[in-house]
Amino acid sequence: MLVSVVLLAQATPRNLYEQLCEVNQEWYKHRAIAQKMGLVKAKPLKHEQDLLSFHIRTLEQIFRQRPIDHLNPAQQRQRRQHLQVLNKYWQLRNCPRNYYLPYRNPVFIDHEGRYCAVGYLMLKSGKGKFCKAVQKNSNFIYIRQIKSAEFDVWQTQSGLSIDELAWIQPGYDPLIKLEQIHKLGVNRRPRFVDSLQATKIYDTRFDRADMFGFQRMFWGTAFRRERALKKYKKYKGKPNWEALRKTHGSINALAVYQGTLYTAVDTSMVTPADSAAPVIKIVKWHSQKKWVVVHKIIEPKIKRNHRSMIYTFFSNRGKLYAGGGFETPYNENTKPSSVTHSYLICFNGRSWQKVNQEYGGIIFGLIYKNGKRYLGTVVNGMAGYTRAPIHSKIKTNK
Repeated sequence: MLVSVVLLAQATPRNLYEQLCEVNQEWYKHRAIAQKMGLVKAKPLKHEQDLLSFHIRTLEQIFRQRPIDHLNPAQQRQRRQHLQVLNKYWQLRNCPRNYYLPYRNPVFIDHEGRYCAVGYLMLKSGKGKFCKAVQKNSNFIYIRQIKSAEFDVWQTQSGLSIDELAWIQPGYDPLIKLEQIHKLGVNRRPRFVDSLQATKIYDTRFDRADMFGFQRMFWGTAFRRERALKKYKKYKGKPNWEALRKTHGSINALAVYQGTLYTAVDTSMVTPADSAAPVIKIVKWHSQKKWVVVHKIIEPKIKRNHRSMIYTFFSNRGKLYAGGGFETPYNENTKPSSVTHSYLICFNGRSWQKVNQEYGGIIFGLIYKNGKRYLGTVVNGMAGYTRAPIHSKIKTNK
């Protein structure tokens, strides 16, 4: 029976056990074990790769303590070998990244070559060809859903039960989130798209150029920049791209609003490294055939290499918005990591004003689907990345 899932507010795990249940719902069946290990009272971990590594390490510990008298000698030997491989795997702290789905889900092998834990066990036992077939045909499959005689034989010989393999397989936190938005710049209750609806609204396997293609689109030739303008059929201006590049820097985003061309420009390429000039400017092409700066992003509390960046323009309810974000270092226990923040400003027809809310990721666009609006955010794929806490109420500057 298909169960309809509605948009739900994001719930923050209260402890490490609840966090592990998000990674793999098999944990719900083993609360007694988690309680005995103190996971119910432990604080949640702040970083995704730490959490995934802890999940695998804990299961290795649990599985090593289980009796294996019911297994034949070959299965016992294979089990010990697999647990040793699992030990090496969690120490690598290099699990797949979910670039593909806007909800937590397994990824057998990501496009950068990272294997999930079960895939890694199969790879190290000579099943690399099988793993590649899974990646090609059903990369987001759950272990229990694999219907293959070859897999069944491998599982039987491995000495690991299907329940144990299903418990090992994590779901990976999405680098992408879609939040349903009625109106920007007002107090809100964050509501995120559930797994049944997400890919119907935005499928990154086909739409990812909207997020990641801006560099290729604008940092390339003038022809590409002209091609980007083609969707604005009524725009008749002929901007001087070379003058923009020499005077202000490279383009991050472009939009036409009420007949005027606006660009978000990264000035770091044309200003000295020790300059106090802002990294991002919003520049418009004036009717007198010159570029005019209409807004500068200056945030002295943020170091130069962590300043807010604009990556997209979009219009909503008659206003023009520029969205993006930035990352700040987070060094807990000397581990390299970063925290991803959002940044949003609004043009009301006269001036640009910052929207003082945190959306928990770099804003890449506003998506319209079936009469509804969804704000898309993305986080960096670095090991140890995390999202900034979401602020649902407008912060006032006092």
